Order: sequence, then structure tokens, then C-alpha cells
Amino acid sequence: MPEDEAVLDTSTEGPVARLTLNRPSKLNALNEAVRRSLAEALGDLEERPEVRVVVLAGAGRAFSAGADLRSTSYPPVEGDWTTRRHRTGTWQRLLEQLDRIPQVSVARLHGHVVGGAALLAAACDIRIAADDTVVRIPELAIGVPLTWAGIPLLVREIGLPLARDWIMTCRPVAAEELNRSGYAQRVAPADELDDAVSACVEQLLAVAPGPLAMTRAMMSAIGRTSPAMVAGWGDADHQQWSFTEGEYRQAVTSYIQGSIKKED
Repeated sequence: MPEDEAVLDTSTEGPVARLTLNRPSKLNALNEAVRRSLAEALGDLEERPEVRVVVLAGAGRAFSAGADLRSTSYPPVEGDWTTRRHRTGTWQRLLEQLDRIPQVSVARLHGHVVGGAALLAAACDIRIAADDTVVRIPELAIGVPLTWAGIPLLVREIGLPLARDWIMTCRPVAAEELNRSGYAQRVAPADELDDAVSACVEQLLAVAPGPLAMTRAMMSAIGRTSPAMVAGWGDADHQQWSFTEGEYRQAVTSYIQGSIKKED
């Protein structure tokens, strides 16, 4: 299957849209084709306020294993500094786009939720996790700082002390802690996850559409004015700079080799 084919399943039934990451053989790793597909879907939803709820999910065994390190989540970029900087910020702009759509967004989480995927979920309004969900933020282990405005986003969602812990140690975080921290507002047994997501969607649809839309817009605006969010302005520069360092190349090679050994 070509890399840009069917990486995102989209469907709409009445007031509910569903976006499902669809690279199950790659644990829904995030690449440029996924980003383009998500950006197109979100752009369509921006013009469809009659759709009231968006459910973001992942097909197969995991929500997403994060950035596809075996290819790249970024296409090769040529051009001057301004062009390269702009292209490096594509995923950060996608998270901002997700924050600004008129719909309430619900993330359905299960299995691995790694790196950029954890940030994609953090940009959603409500996160519902299966009890087998494990979040990990491995960027420092890969040799880069956490970007995509990920640090301020996690500080906003779970607070500075826990954000320090999760980001600096790169440790796995299980569902119980995700729930306790507020990262996952709800946790359900894996075989009841769809029921839990459906119950949440039904609760949202039971609210009058106008007040729900206004409240969602208000809360998104409050989230954007969180002081920590200002810190993300330079992340594209930090990321582009990191990719030029030998320390990054050595760390990412070791990380990939370690992942291959675990799979074997």
C-alpha cells in the first residue's frame, strides 16, 4: 500500500465524525502522509459546525507509536532557512488546528500512545483510555527536546511537576496514573472502551448544540491563553537544530536498534 493511501479512515454519521489512524502494521506511526490526511480532515471539519463531536482513534493494537523514525515524520526539506523552519513546524500547527475546530474532540486511547501521539491526544478535549493504555514521551531518549509545543501542552494538561517527570525520565505511564493525573479523564476495561466512548459521545450530544459549541470555544480560548503555551513559539527552531547534531543521530540509531531487538 502506498504511504499516502488510506492512512486515515474518516466517516461521519449525523453529528459525529470519526477519524481513525490506519497504519496498524506500523502501530499507526505518524508520518507526513498521516499529517496531510489529518490536516485535510480537520480543514473540512472547520467548515462543518453541524458536526458536533469528533472521535480520534487508532486501528489495530495501539492508538499510535508516535513519529515514524524508520522513515521520517517530516519530508526532506530544501530551500532557505525560512522555508525549512516553516516546514519543521507542520505538526505543531496541526495540533493548533485540532484545538480550533468547532467540534468537541474525544480521543479513544488504547495500547501504545508514544511521543507525538501523546501530544495529539493531549490536544483533544476529552481522553478516554483503555486500561491497557501506556503513554511514553521518549524524545529525550531519542536525542531531541520535546517540541510541537509539547512541553507547554502537557504542563497545561497535567501540571508542571508531572510533566517534568514524564518528559525527563521517558518512563512508561500506565492507565491508572493517566487517570489520576487528569491526562485520561476516563478509563475503561479494554473490552468496554467502545462503550465508554459511546457513552461520552451520547452525553455530549444530549447537551444543547449552541451552549456546547460556545463552551467548547471558550475553554479552547482559555487553554490557548495559559502562560505556558507561549513557550512553544521556538519549537520549530529547536527541532531543526536538534536534527543537525551528532548526538541526535547517535541516540536515534540506538533507540531504533533497541526497539528492533524488543520486537524480535
